[in-house]
Order: sequence, then structure tokens, then C-alpha cells
Amino acid sequence: MQLSGGRLLARFLRDAGMTHLFTLSGGHIMEIYEGCAEIGIPVIDFRHEQAAGFAAEAAARLTRKIGVCAVTAGPGVMNVVTAVANAWRSQTPMIVIGGQAALPMLGKGALQEMDHVAVMKPITKWSVQVTSQNELAEYVRRAVTAATTGVMGPVFLECPMDILFDRAEKPYTPLELETHSSTILTDEIVQKVAEILTQAQRPVLLIGSQILFSPHAPHMRSILEQLSLPVYTSGMARGLLGEVHPLLFLHSRKLALAQADAVILAGVPLDFRLNYGMSISEEAQLIRIDRDETEIGRNRPAQVGAVGDPGEFLHSLSKSFSPPPHKWHEWKNTLLSEEQRRQEQIVAEAASSTRPVNPLRLCLEVNKMLTPNSIVIGDGGDIVGSAAYTIRPRGIAQWLDAGPLGTLGAGAPYAIAAKLIFPEKDVWVIFGDGAFGLNGMEYDTAVRFNLPFIGVVGNDAAWTQIKRAQIPMYGHAIATELLPTRYDKMVEALGGWGAYVEDTEALPEALEAAKASGKPALVNVRISETDFRKGSISM
Repeated sequence: MQLSGGRLLARFLRDAGMTHLFTLSGGHIMEIYEGCAEIGIPVIDFRHEQAAGFAAEAAARLTRKIGVCAVTAGPGVMNVVTAVANAWRSQTPMIVIGGQAALPMLGKGALQEMDHVAVMKPITKWSVQVTSQNELAEYVRRAVTAATTGVMGPVFLECPMDILFDRAEKPYTPLELETHSSTILTDEIVQKVAEILTQAQRPVLLIGSQILFSPHAPHMRSILEQLSLPVYTSGMARGLLGEVHPLLFLHSRKLALAQADAVILAGVPLDFRLNYGMSISEEAQLIRIDRDETEIGRNRPAQVGAVGDPGEFLHSLSKSFSPPPHKWHEWKNTLLSEEQRRQEQIVAEAASSTRPVNPLRLCLEVNKMLTPNSIVIGDGGDIVGSAAYTIRPRGIAQWLDAGPLGTLGAGAPYAIAAKLIFPEKDVWVIFGDGAFGLNGMEYDTAVRFNLPFIGVVGNDAAWTQIKRAQIPMYGHAIATELLPTRYDKMVEALGGWGAYVEDTEALPEALEAAKASGKPALVNVRISETDFRKGSISM
């Protein structure tokens, strides 16, 4: 049977690991939808292409494989650019299919015609136009390889209409994917690190998002327990050691980096989040393992550096290094004392107001609702900064945020992808009221597909992350004031469940009711202003 190019493409993408196709409908790409329908791949249509892109990114993180979205030409491709840039900066593997006018029409002023490949090239690992149906299988294979090896990231395939709609000359043959390894770690490097740790009195290990896609990620708890190092996690590594673990530290990182004599960065860049390396003691031996070769010496040189999978490095290190008998107990007690001091401060501040609700208290109440079966998502600025100190994900891939690009609006799309892939899990989103405005309409998508998740808006009627910088700099705020809008009413109007909370005592009951509603739900919580994050980075 002869298939169209679009129907072939759907099959090749399924072979590559696609579980859902995320999209916003467009005439250029609708033949792909027919292909998905024939093979049982759900097509999930959003209200904005940006949201479709975010959902594909979330699918990649949650499945630890690859996510796929398809968007129509022109404005469709332009609308997905932010999500692609986010995946680029977050190093998330995804394939974006973009429509285009038929090849014979290019250059004649066809509807929505533009040079998408040039737009996508700086923010993808590979951006290319498919010019023949015979290229489809090979291009999907190359796209998967590009997206999932080395520094992972998004790929863009532009597919003109004639490629998708015309019947193909060749029959469908299942796609065979290649297996690649980008790790170039050596025994010598592992031995050097082992020697440094043998001499260290105050070592720390920082683990970043790259660990999520390591084949060793499911076994990382036992690997870390063998190493016995104090561990700090960030990004997609959050939840790696569960909610609580003797090796897991959260509140003492600043002190640890200032006093450490050996620091291992496992897939952690020295970017703004670590003050470009200046947070680390000048006396510390610095070890950097990263998939990105350019990261090894960026902002600060390393005593030991290697390109490769951080998970493979930690696995190899655990096989060749035995921690000292004392296992750095004194050092860990120092860090634990700082942890306890900061935790007591947070608890005291969380109890400091009852109406409106203190943002720390809001996050602590959400944390109480979480179980080993929960996924929690952060979508906002100031409120997510508070959540980072209080929300404890229970396992790997159970915390999602947009990452270092600082993108807002990913929350609802991430939640929709999470419920599609793990319908048995409860999914929570911590929204800032500013962030909610970007893709809040995706509650309509969640209602249409019957995907109940629980959103919680920290509503302080402001873009507080920016306002915090404006007030001390200028003495006033411009373009950062919002209204205490009833976002819960909007969700109700779209067919979801909503509640509005101003008093702390009413919050637990509202959260329970939202979870029990069985609908896409939103608890809109009026929160107070606090000084907890005074001086935090906002630019």
C-alpha cells in the first residue's frame, strides 16, 4: 500500500519513540494527523503552538526519550520558537516538525511562506528542510541521533506540503535507530578524582539536569550512597534522592561552596545560578564533568575536567573509590546545622501571617499534599523561588520547571503532558499570577481531553521577581503591577474547578477539594508580600 509522506512520517516518528503528537491545527501538516490516527498515536491540540512545544519538551523529560510536536508554517513555527529555545537551553531532546508551502511554490509568495530553517538554526542542534520523501526515514533517524547524543537538544524538520501529501514511491519499512555513546571519560580521570576525594576534608557534589537522561539515572540513589558525599541537586535532578535522605542537602549550598575543599560539578554549569563560579572557594579543587565540552573551562578552570555523561562518571567513580572511614561526618554535621537553621527560619516566616497567605506557607501546604505518586511543576518567578526551598519532589522526573532560560508559561502544558503519560499520578503546578497569564487558556485543552491536574496560583497582583529589583533601584515600580484577578473563575468558565483562598486556615481544605474534584482545577491564593527573597536575582 502506498502511503503519503505525512503518514510515513507519523510511522517513523512512532518508531523513534513518539508517544503523543502535540500540535495546534494547521493545513500544512494535517496529513501527519491522519498518519497518527491510523497507527493509534494520540494527537493533542493546544490553544497556542508555544504550549504544544512545551508539552513535547515535558514528554521528553518524563519518558526520558524524545518529545515531538508539529506546527503549521509561518506564525505556527514562530509561535513555537520560545519552547524550542527553552529546550535548547535546558538540553532537552525533542523533534519539531514545521509545515511549509509546496516546494514548487517557494519563492512565489505562498501562504505563510518564510525561511523557518534559518530562524531555527541558532536554537537547535540541527535545522533542515526535507526536499524528498526518500529523505524522511534518514532525516528522522539523524534527528534522533542529533537530539539525544552529546549535548542533548531540539531538532527542526521543515516538511513542505507536497512532501507530506503526495504518495510515496517506497513502502513503509520500520525505522531502525542507531546507538551512540558520547562518553570519553577515562580511568585516569576517575582515578584523579578519587585521589582528590581521598585527601578532601570538605567535599561536595552538585548534580544537574543532565543526569535525567543518563542510563544510570534509575540507579543513582545506590551510586550516591556508595560515594557518601554531601549532595545538592538542581533542575531536573531534583528528587533524585527522594524527599529526605541523609546525603541530600538543600538550604546550605552557599555555605558549602564557600568552605568546600573539593567540588564536583556533575552536569552543572557555572552560570548565574552559581554566580559564574565565584560562589566556590578559591582554594577548592574543582572537578567538572559535562556533556558540553565548552562548559569544562567556562568562567573558571577546573583541576580535573572531562566531557561525558555525568551519570557514567559517578557510576565509574563509585566502583573505584571508597569513602574514608569517617565519611566526612564532621563536615556533614556543619552543613546539617546550617540546614536546620534555615529550615527554622522558613517555618517561622511561613507562620508570620494568616491573611493573605504567606507564600512560604502556601508552598509548605502543597508539599504536604505530595506523595511518591506526585509530579510537581514550577511556573513562575518569585513564587517558584520560594517553592525551590520548600517543595520536596519524591523522585526523579517528578519536578519540572522551565530551566535556565527563565521562561514563563510552561506550567499548564507540562501538566497536560504529565497526565497524558502518567494518568495514575497526581500533577500539581505552582503558578505565579504573571506566569499563569501566558498559557492559562490551556485549561481548555485539559478540559477537552479530561486531564485533571491541580494548579495553585500565588496571587500577589504583581510581577514580584522584577518588582523586587525596581523598588530599591528606583523607589517605585513600573510595568510590574497586576490586579488580584479571579483566575479561578476563568478556569470554572472553561469547564474546570476553581476556588479562591485568602485565609491560611481555608487553604488545606481547598487543596484537598481541588484534588478530589476530578477536574482540571485551580486554587487561586491571595498571598502576602515578604522579604524572604529580598535581593534575589531577577535579571
